[in-house]
Amino acid sequence: MKKYFLFLAMVAVLAGCKEHTAGIVVSVSNPAETARDQETVSVSWESLTALDSSITPETVVVRDANKQELPSQVLFRGMEKPQELIFQASLAANGAADFHIEKGVRSTYEPKVFGRLVPERKDDFAWENNKIAFRIYGPALEATGEISNGIDVWVKSTDKLIVNAWYKTDDYHRDYGEGLDCYKVGRTLGAGALAPYVNGQLVLGNNFTHSEVLDNGPLRLTFRLVYAPYKVGENQVTETRTFTLDANTHFNRVEVTYENAPAGMEVAAGIVLRKGPGQLMQDAAAGTIAYWEPRNNDNDMDNGHTAIGVIFPGGAVGTMEQEGHLLMTKTYGVPFVYYCGAGWSKGGVASAEEWSQQVTRAGVSVNRPLEVKLASPAAVK
Repeated sequence: MKKYFLFLAMVAVLAGCKEHTAGIVVSVSNPAETARDQETVSVSWESLTALDSSITPETVVVRDANKQELPSQVLFRGMEKPQELIFQASLAANGAADFHIEKGVRSTYEPKVFGRLVPERKDDFAWENNKIAFRIYGPALEATGEISNGIDVWVKSTDKLIVNAWYKTDDYHRDYGEGLDCYKVGRTLGAGALAPYVNGQLVLGNNFTHSEVLDNGPLRLTFRLVYAPYKVGENQVTETRTFTLDANTHFNRVEVTYENAPAGMEVAAGIVLRKGPGQLMQDAAAGTIAYWEPRNNDNDMDNGHTAIGVIFPGGAVGTMEQEGHLLMTKTYGVPFVYYCGAGWSKGGVASAEEWSQQVTRAGVSVNRPLEVKLASPAAVK
């Protein structure tokens, strides 16, 4: 009798375990002949839930081939419903790997990106990841007479997030072992901002008037800046910039729209040039420019070299040195998407040659994105 009940119990267990799902398989391949290091993989939330409607933002888990959980983030892009799921992967040149998305208990992931409006410092918007930090100026600063819509850089030698700590001390123009702000923007495009380029001249707007954070970590920050209308040719143009910064990269993705732009308008992204010997890299066909600044000696300190780069997907019309900038131009289209970023000689970028290679590799990643395919949960017996 005992053997009979044991047999029934085993049958019940086997019946319950006859089928279970192994998770949605995400096959990721690298079409380029350069390796991809901790690059973001994006999966449409709609495609994901079409395969498994039980998954929610609170229960979605990503695992690698060894069943190890990977940090992930559900993106909303400022909307009520989820839009994407992202995680990061490293792949060899022309390599491929499979990942699994399943329902489970998500871990708490350490944020690697952060950004916010800083009203206590005259409405700066500051943002960062584990590689580099940036800021851009807002309405309270414009009210003091300091007008600039260029991009500022805070160089870092730590993978910690430092924006809040540096603002709290209000002493970030000296390097105390984590980096500093030694970049000067003024009335320029700074570290790769975009501007209308009309009749061979830049048309600069003023400080942003409104900011909105759309997603804020742990792997991706996205925020939007809106600018007051300004005159471009005979048109009053309203500019909107949407910045996206992922973990483990030196580059922002920037989407810019100019409402009521003149037909056929050109735009230019610019890197402000310094006095002294620096090194330039220009490749209009590849859509890349880069600048290795001369050594910065503010406060009688060796602050190393700041490096700036800009990427236009699909190439550019041309590059030139003009109005104190290294410029790259292209015909404006809606929306206009490009990339800009920065590095530091004391923060993991050893030389001008290494920075040039990083910009080139980033351009390859932009123009040859990772390929992603989903497969239905596999029934395993």
